[in-house]
Amino acid sequence: MRDLGNILLGIALGIALTVGWFHVKSIEEQSYEIRAALDIGSGTTNMKIAKVDKETDRVIQIIFEKTVAVPYSKHLEISNDNTFDKQVMDEGIKSIKYLRDIAKDHQAKKVVAVATAAFRKAQNSPELVKLIKQETGVEVNVIEQAKEGILAFFAAISKTNIDPREAVVWDIGGGSLQLTMQGEDGKFTIYEGLIAAQPYKNYIIETIQGKNYQTVHSPNPMTVEEMDKAIAYAAQVAQEVSPQLKEKIKHHDTRVLAVGNLFNLGIKKLMDNESVIVREHLEEKLKSMAGYDDAKINEGPMSEVVLSNALLVLGYMKALDIEQITIVNVNNADGALIDIDFWK
Repeated sequence: MRDLGNILLGIALGIALTVGWFHVKSIEEQSYEIRAALDIGSGTTNMKIAKVDKETDRVIQIIFEKTVAVPYSKHLEISNDNTFDKQVMDEGIKSIKYLRDIAKDHQAKKVVAVATAAFRKAQNSPELVKLIKQETGVEVNVIEQAKEGILAFFAAISKTNIDPREAVVWDIGGGSLQLTMQGEDGKFTIYEGLIAAQPYKNYIIETIQGKNYQTVHSPNPMTVEEMDKAIAYAAQVAQEVSPQLKEKIKHHDTRVLAVGNLFNLGIKKLMDNESVIVREHLEEKLKSMAGYDDAKINEGPMSEVVLSNALLVLGYMKALDIEQITIVNVNNADGALIDIDFWK
């Protein structure tokens, strides 16, 4: 009888533990969901897959991230009719299929995609959006530039402990540039610039160097004089930033948070992986690279924009009296992961 009692006790404990395990698992499954978001930029497509708290829409953990180069803006600017050609469309669809399959492997609830400047500009972007939906099942949301700024702002704040009212978030893509702040009343002030990585590089090639950017794709090597002219042009463009943002940037409590691939994969790497970039140090580094060609820069396809991107940043920092910036490893995919409009 004692043995039977022990057996029954063991069975009871086993059932209790099993029920308890299922209960814990059930609670765990209810507390978060796996989401995947794509940031389809003008030169790269970024994907982030994350565990997200369903109640608060906060990211618990990024479980996978991937960046794929798709040069939408570059193909757009060499077209004669402001349209995506078949080559880049096929490349874009292929990249989204690849990323979608990875998201499925991670059991993502769904894949949300946001597209920015190149898709806003291309006359045939509705056709490409339709093809992507047909061939991949992913619905692409072509967002306005103001929305892009807000997504970047929330993404940056979510990764830091900074008071949103003390932050200006700076995002530069291939075809657009945003500076975003949030006022005491919760409303956003957003500078929507159009002189971004690709147009700025083309300006250097065509106006400063007197070459045809449709046939010459790299401004390198650059002389110190050419660098100075490029910095002056960026500083001139930066004067278009609104007085509210200029005043905010100059306030002693304000932190300028820099987000996106241009900063995370470009400026940060150029500055020996430092997250805090001091204006004086950036200028010293750039001037030391006068005369460098693409081979010496040695960053593969990115070599042609390494210096021009940094010159654009430096020109803005000088014009707006920004002494230093803090690079935060987020992009529009991070913003899309937590934007409730996409996950209702």
